[in-house]
Amino acid sequence: MGDCLASIRGLVAEIVVVDTGSTDGTTDIARRHGARVFHHEWTDDFAAARNHAIAQANGDWLLYIDADERARPCDRDALHADLAAPDLLGATVAFRPRTGFTAYPELRLIRRDPRIRFHGAMHETFWPDIERLRREGAGTTGASRLALDHIGYDGDQSHKFDRNLRLLTKQIAADPTRSYLYWHLGTVHLAMGRPDAAEAAWSEGMRLVRARSYPLPDDAQCFVETIKLRWSRGQDVAGLLDEAESIQPGNWLLLWLRAKIFVAAGEHEAAIDLFERLAAVDADTLVDAVAYDSRIFGAWACAEIGHIAFQHGQFARSQSWYGRAERLQPSNPEFRVKRMLAHARRGT
Repeated sequence: MGDCLASIRGLVAEIVVVDTGSTDGTTDIARRHGARVFHHEWTDDFAAARNHAIAQANGDWLLYIDADERARPCDRDALHADLAAPDLLGATVAFRPRTGFTAYPELRLIRRDPRIRFHGAMHETFWPDIERLRREGAGTTGASRLALDHIGYDGDQSHKFDRNLRLLTKQIAADPTRSYLYWHLGTVHLAMGRPDAAEAAWSEGMRLVRARSYPLPDDAQCFVETIKLRWSRGQDVAGLLDEAESIQPGNWLLLWLRAKIFVAAGEHEAAIDLFERLAAVDADTLVDAVAYDSRIFGAWACAEIGHIAFQHGQFARSQSWYGRAERLQPSNPEFRVKRMLAHARRGT
């Protein structure tokens, strides 16, 4: 909590904290950082807690942020300039959902307006209100230069499984057409050792995507998880991957999966062509429609090519690609050791 509030103190005019029943000194920490603290009984509904916070705020603009999130340094005047347009209803930030992942644009800044409120017990959102107002011609949305990092998924998550299953079930009942909810439900089942239940959830998510006439940024997620699960079982996933790529052709993770499948099929040059595309991406600056594990890009993609070349006795090529990986991540000893090994093999 303290690190979160410290990261925004220079950006905001006031801090409102809504506590839903903490017992660990959270409210004292909040007050030490100048926050106005309010209490709201937890009712298994994240939207209700957030809307209670909105009701206490006084500013023209609202940034919502959780205790396990951090704002990256940002110039306050520049941020205010991003929000200056009078018809702006909301603005995105570059959001990294977990440590080691790339960023995607998430709407986190909203104008304080009684017509805009959160909806949903879990994965709550105010997009329905924003979309309605945009259709009515009441305003538009934009982008800000603010970036947020979420660290809440670092470490063991098992203590959240039962709560997440309960809230996801509740939210799916209220919004049964949102494929993202089935993706999350499946990941919880898989983490709990229930792969069949996970696949069933993802299958429902894929069914929803297939039935829709318009694409959404997270349409590939249930496909990706199903492909990974079936591939781990030795099943043929070529058709499912083709379908996923047709639905979301620009998805970098699907490209990475295609490259790995090429490797498994012995189509090494085809795999290298794809890894070269991934190697050219700077994960630190990438802001795409969805977030990706940074290890599919840059240095790690270079290392994939180095590995393929080494396996085929192309030691000069392997040394070169491991060298690129080392230059991109000089703190990673693995790349240095493998470059040196390729160099030694090259001389034999």
